[in-house]
Amino acid sequence: MQLSRRRKSVGFTLIELLLVIAIVAILMAIMLPAVQRSRAQARANRCKNNLKQLSIAMHNYHDVFNTFPPGWVTRDPDFDARRGYGWQSFLLPFIEQAPLYNTLDFKKEPPAVPNRLLQTNIPTYRCPADSTPALNKLRGEYATSNYSGNFGNVALPRWLPDGLSEFWPGRVATPRKTNGIMWVNSKCRIADITDGSSNTFMIGERSVSSGAAVWFGVTANNHENDAVSDTSHSSRINRGLTSFSSRHQGGSHFALCDGSVRFISERLESTPRGAGNEMGSYQKLGARNDGQPIGEF
Repeated sequence: MQLSRRRKSVGFTLIELLLVIAIVAILMAIMLPAVQRSRAQARANRCKNNLKQLSIAMHNYHDVFNTFPPGWVTRDPDFDARRGYGWQSFLLPFIEQAPLYNTLDFKKEPPAVPNRLLQTNIPTYRCPADSTPALNKLRGEYATSNYSGNFGNVALPRWLPDGLSEFWPGRVATPRKTNGIMWVNSKCRIADITDGSSNTFMIGERSVSSGAAVWFGVTANNHENDAVSDTSHSSRINRGLTSFSSRHQGGSHFALCDGSVRFISERLESTPRGAGNEMGSYQKLGARNDGQPIGEF
């Protein structure tokens, strides 16, 4: 009698295959959030480094000119349609962009249609976490910037219901009416920051959610949020078109006037302006000279 022999199977059974797939899926579910967090942290670190470089550039500019750069410059601040070069244009020589700076004609108003120079992508002005295209279509297709100067805690008036503000009776900013670091034709010095440089915002983030910014300046005097943002209660972090904002979870990075860079929570205390209302911490950080003490932030 001849005995039949069965060959042993050397392949995976269906159950074994499903088990392997399940293990791989579990490992991916465990590892993917960690990878995403690591990438998000790397982007945040690069953004913080950009702001650190900008704060150093601001202080180097101050060393040369004894003032921080103006928010934007115009020969006719009372005329809405005037365009003007802004603070990021004036910082170009201080962030290793002197060749670009030297090709700009600051004696003339910036062109209404951006030329190739004003469409130059500058990595130091871009947050790696933001998805705004290199050319900002919301702002005339000039090159995008993800950083904005601190105008102060006074609401930019064209975004108020009546278009005006008790602190800004006209259409454009005047030196006596703003309390930030940058405004039209501004010349703010370190000595003017009487609240303390470690308690005052200098530069913050602007993401696609707020229309981002453009580095060359402003497309019109009444488009001041091309270059600056305010810290009024109506413009809390990630809340509106004049807000500082970011694509980082839970808040935004800011460079303070002492050169430090901090991540500020979007939940930081904020209060509307009104009779009997003490300013919130967010409003106090936007003002250079309100004399109000600030606690931990």
